[in-house]
Amino acid sequence: MMKILLFVLLLLSSDWVEAQQLSVQSFQKLENDLSARGSEGRTDQNGDRCAIIKVVTNEKGFVFEPDALGLVGSVQKTGEIWLYVPYGAKRLTIKHDQLGVLRNYTYPERIEKAGVYELVLITGRVETVVHETVDMDYLVIRPDPAEAQVYIDEVYESGTGGVVQKFVPWGKHTYRVEHPLYHTEAGQVEVGSSGKKELAIKLRPAFGSIEISSLPESGAEVYIDGERVGVAPYRGDRLKSGEHRIRVLQAMYQPSEKVVTVRDNERSVVSLELRPNFGVLTFTSDPSSEIWVNNELKGQGSWSGRLNAGSYLLEVRREHHRSFRQTLTVEAGENRTVALGNPVPIYGMLNITSTPGDALIRLNGIEYGRTPALLKDILIGTYTLELSKEGYARESGEITIEEGKVLPVNIEMRSGRTYTIQTDRSGDSIYIDGKRVGVSPQKLELSYGIHTIRVERGEQHTEKQLEVTETGRESVVTLGFGLLLQIRWSSSVTPKQKEILSRLVGNMVKVDGGRFQMGGTSEQGSDVNGDEKPVHEVILSDYYMGKYEVRQSEWEAVMGSNPSSDKGGDLPVERVSWEDCHEFIRRLNILTGLSFKLPTEAQWEYAARGGKLSKEYKYSGSNDLNEVGWYWENSGYKVLTGKWKMEEVDRNHCRTHLVGQKQPNELGLYDMSGNVFEWCEDWYGDYSSDSQSDPIGTVSGSLRVFRGGSWYGDARFCRVSYRNFNTPGDRNYYLGLRLVF
Repeated sequence: MMKILLFVLLLLSSDWVEAQQLSVQSFQKLENDLSARGSEGRTDQNGDRCAIIKVVTNEKGFVFEPDALGLVGSVQKTGEIWLYVPYGAKRLTIKHDQLGVLRNYTYPERIEKAGVYELVLITGRVETVVHETVDMDYLVIRPDPAEAQVYIDEVYESGTGGVVQKFVPWGKHTYRVEHPLYHTEAGQVEVGSSGKKELAIKLRPAFGSIEISSLPESGAEVYIDGERVGVAPYRGDRLKSGEHRIRVLQAMYQPSEKVVTVRDNERSVVSLELRPNFGVLTFTSDPSSEIWVNNELKGQGSWSGRLNAGSYLLEVRREHHRSFRQTLTVEAGENRTVALGNPVPIYGMLNITSTPGDALIRLNGIEYGRTPALLKDILIGTYTLELSKEGYARESGEITIEEGKVLPVNIEMRSGRTYTIQTDRSGDSIYIDGKRVGVSPQKLELSYGIHTIRVERGEQHTEKQLEVTETGRESVVTLGFGLLLQIRWSSSVTPKQKEILSRLVGNMVKVDGGRFQMGGTSEQGSDVNGDEKPVHEVILSDYYMGKYEVRQSEWEAVMGSNPSSDKGGDLPVERVSWEDCHEFIRRLNILTGLSFKLPTEAQWEYAARGGKLSKEYKYSGSNDLNEVGWYWENSGYKVLTGKWKMEEVDRNHCRTHLVGQKQPNELGLYDMSGNVFEWCEDWYGDYSSDSQSDPIGTVSGSLRVFRGGSWYGDARFCRVSYRNFNTPGDRNYYLGLRLVF
């Protein structure tokens, strides 16, 4: 039997249309359209600029119904209609006598003040056509859960989005919905002329949940039907209904299992008790001995813990002793303490003599009296033997003590080392600790300790301190006069001034010129500041630089006063301004007839980096600042750590230190990193990227540069490329100077 069905087909144009419809093709904000802000714009009842929605359509006769915010007005334009809408509007209903209604259209973008938007309308026309159709319709099944399998007339049908739909003939059809963890639902449904048939099939769960715990301890491994599922306490939310075998395993316990019945949509709570398979044992012995169980170290002196039931070999071990051993049987559930025996010492003897005698004996750092000595009951093994006596070298070496044997040892101790003292020409007079020993070159033996070596050439002299240590063999010490030969003493200079200033001049170090990259190079890391850039090439000529920062005794010899906060002749002078330094240099040059200066920034950084001998350290002479410099962490009574704090610096009595106490850099210059900052000649200014020869810095400015870090500040200020500055008249307790020539 055939029937008539009406289909509605959408057509874009026709003269014989019976019905029409409306839709929105697009909606967008016109970012560059300023219509709402110009003369054509309008304001709403609150005085705010309205937005304009330009409705693009060739049709007329529309009625626009806004949401609760209302509509300020509309204007018909060529090809479009302008709607004036208050900002924040959200919806619009559009009606037309022939085209129909577009109800509650929601704007896809936020309507803003003075915004301009384009809404393109599509007006469709509807044709009503009569077609013949067969007697079929749709059967739609929505299963729950959505992933369930659906069969229609015993044929599996796949769905999309949890919906199965099939076009079927009118009549009766069977269906079946299945899921592994749910009860199957099946039945019959009739599809007929009344339209498509829809079924919502909710399956009943065929599973329950389970909670499993273990006693007396949690953490046991949980197995369900032979498969490991986790550790106790365990919860399983979708376990198939029926019987399941639950088993729990825990180290040092007997396994425990139980059969549990899980019912639909119910929770089963299971607690399995574990029976211990261990004993709790406590072993005690000599505090310095090790306790081993079955060749496994358990502890020293004592140990307490669990051991599985069974037999064990116990040992108490100690170096150079015979071990104590015993066997032990442990039973499940027992708790007891066992006192173990002690290892037996194994001894040998040491017969030790020395030349000269009365030397202090140490074995592995422990004192054993003085030579000569027969040391009995010395545990066997290898020791470091050390003999020490004032005025003699410390002698050390390894010895081995054997069981029941006497080890004879005789050591001849050295009293000093041989040195050759020389200058750059023969015949100069040499003095050791104030006593003349001959002329250059002079070979002699010096006892261990610190000696003052002085060399005289006419009215000139130079000196240095030499520490004779126990390491090394014959050495050569060379003293040079260098700039001393160029001194032209002022008639006003006093003997004391001459003595002090000769030392200053004699400690000027030759710096061979060369090329280097100045500024925040790669080894300076992430600490580099902006004023250390750009890195640029600098070429320098030869010059001399002071081995040490200018000392307070040298400043006082020239200036007649000492401005420093921490007083001490060999401490670096501080609390001196850039202007003070220039006055000091002016007077020094008058007294010596030489031409000393403050270093330029380039001279200072090149020397701090080690000149031609540079090893590219972050600090002057090392990547470890503690080796070469005094700064806030190490300049006080104790080592400080963490973030810099002024109160910690004051409380720890951080301060300057004697010059030359840390390691020198590659050129033999001391304290280029830390102790006190050092004034440079330059005005402070930006670097140029151009290559420069013997640069003197910015030609003018208001601030002068200082370099090198200080006892008062952080490590990052002690880097070789770090720059700082102050006014030329500033004086500070962390600011001093170093000379160049």
